[in-house]
Amino acid sequence: MSNKLKLFLVALISVATITGIYSKQLDKNSKTITQISVPKIQEIKKLEFSTPIFFPDLKAGKLNTENIVLTSNLKEKEEILKEIINNLLIKLENTKIIKKENYKYELFIKNRILYLDLDSKILLSATTPQEELLLIYSFVNSLLTPGGSDTVVLLVNGIPTNKVNFIDINKSYKLNSNI
Repeated sequence: MSNKLKLFLVALISVATITGIYSKQLDKNSKTITQISVPKIQEIKKLEFSTPIFFPDLKAGKLNTENIVLTSNLKEKEEILKEIINNLLIKLENTKIIKKENYKYELFIKNRILYLDLDSKILLSATTPQEELLLIYSFVNSLLTPGGSDTVVLLVNGIPTNKVNFIDINKSYKLNSNI
């Protein structure tokens, strides 16, 4: 046999031996079980963030604000906005601006326009044009403050409506912090 062939066989045997030793070491390590600590559901902290809701102060004739806390398990923008509306309705009921009832509403967003379909009973609870305007802007400002939409278009009972009570609502509303 030639020297080149002997040298090649020795190199080949060396590579095979080293590969075998390394493989055995990997196999040995893979049989060792490593404990991974996984937090329990109760230990996972939910991230919370606050956003203001606006509600009428009928005596002062303006909107007041109150921060509400929302949890991060709300994944979609519509879920967050529905939670804001739920909190606003509770606040409006607690301040006796609207009657305690099960109000229906729907919302959807298209091209940065938020369409809010309200139950007519909400706007009919206003006794003056100023009350109705404050009530409208309590929804508009509460929904536009978190961002993601530029305007709100109001629908009543699923259809565009000119008037429910006093004010022509057949238009789009923008955030108005001066009301």
